[in-house]
Amino acid sequence: MALTQFENDLEILRDMYPELEMKSVKVEEEGEFPQRINGKLLFKISLLADVNIEFDEQHMLLSNLSNECVEFTIYSCHYPDIRRCVVMDIKSLWISTDEKKMLIDKALRLVEETVDMSIEFADSFTSILILIFGFLIDDTAILLFPNGIRKCLTQDQYDLFKQIGEEATLQKMSRSNYHCCICMEMEKGVRMIKLPCENANVEHYLCRGCAKSYFTAMIQENRISSVRCPQCEYKELKLEDFKSYKKMLKALFTPLIPVSFLKEVIDTELCERYEKMFYNQAATRLSKYCPYACVTCRRCDSWCTKEDLHDAMIQCQKCHFVFCFDCLHAWHGYNNKCGKKVSLSTDIIEEYLDDTVTSYERKRKLEAKYGRRVLELEVNDYLAEKMLDLAIKKEGSNLQRCPKCKVVVERSEGCNKMKCEVCGMLFCFICGVLLYPEDPYEHFREAYSGCYGRLFEGMPGTET
Repeated sequence: MALTQFENDLEILRDMYPELEMKSVKVEEEGEFPQRINGKLLFKISLLADVNIEFDEQHMLLSNLSNECVEFTIYSCHYPDIRRCVVMDIKSLWISTDEKKMLIDKALRLVEETVDMSIEFADSFTSILILIFGFLIDDTAILLFPNGIRKCLTQDQYDLFKQIGEEATLQKMSRSNYHCCICMEMEKGVRMIKLPCENANVEHYLCRGCAKSYFTAMIQENRISSVRCPQCEYKELKLEDFKSYKKMLKALFTPLIPVSFLKEVIDTELCERYEKMFYNQAATRLSKYCPYACVTCRRCDSWCTKEDLHDAMIQCQKCHFVFCFDCLHAWHGYNNKCGKKVSLSTDIIEEYLDDTVTSYERKRKLEAKYGRRVLELEVNDYLAEKMLDLAIKKEGSNLQRCPKCKVVVERSEGCNKMKCEVCGMLFCFICGVLLYPEDPYEHFREAYSGCYGRLFEGMPGTET
């Protein structure tokens, strides 16, 4: 092949791939043909269908990818040793190092299996590049997105794909016309805003004027639940359906329209007002459903929300005051006990305790609402009280509850007129009724009393 033909082949490649940058480096001593060909190509991986990007419980559909770059050098002096002849590097924001090595290895293997190594290099170099470029553009999607899915390892990776999707949407919008779902006018994409609908499979648009006036009006009228896509069906969040407290928090405190989106549409002051009203509304609702979750800061009166239902220590995100959720005083440490701010009803405790009636799913919902540790502690206290009640009712028992403060009192000696050491109330040990402080023995003297004449009953030395 003449050098002129070689240059012609370079032009053919440039015509096939307009983004291709390539130059040949000729070394006269090495012979007629260039010793080295340097180049790079911006390419976009072809997706035959939308791919699903996933991280944790987040997912989105992606129909286009960003431009990637392959830099290459072909050494004619090493031909036909293809592993030394071709050196490649892929530049990409989202393709991992291991994936790059895998793609390069498969591309070179394809060249080894396809190109006839017995022919002159000058006749085969175009075939080498065409095969490599074709593979990177048309055949890599199935390797990078197996079964049409890409599982991200970090939130940053997921956010990168989200950004790629947004940029692709903007490019598509700039070439198309769309209907505003409020005024119903058709506008060019550059004059429209794509709404961040909760359902990633739908696309709803507003013209910039309608978007600003609509969201401004909703916030000024305090219609927080209406700050969303006006075309999507609204479904109120049902807190009782959650089986995880953390998932409940995430769903409740994530607005349907992100604040970052609103900042591009309306005034900063309105955004700040919306953010505060949304948080207060969500915290108020959570406090009514989940009594162990929220409380207002005693220093700045802002809502404070627990990250962990089991932890009594809570910190205000606004003024950073650290205090106890139960007693509302400055944090006193875990070893200094204080009273309970909220007590569970007996019905809730018995429902959680009864394995024969309460399903596993229902128990998970109760744990999401009250906290697993709180429920376990309440159950332990409940069972301990039941055991005490049984001990009190047992024949010959020397235990009785104070009718006022319910503390258990033990009679070791003396008559049946008892005095509670905790609250100081006088009561009858036999029947548990409160006694008149002015004349506590009247109860034992009255003929109509069930304890008539039983003041000394049960005292040592009085048995007949």
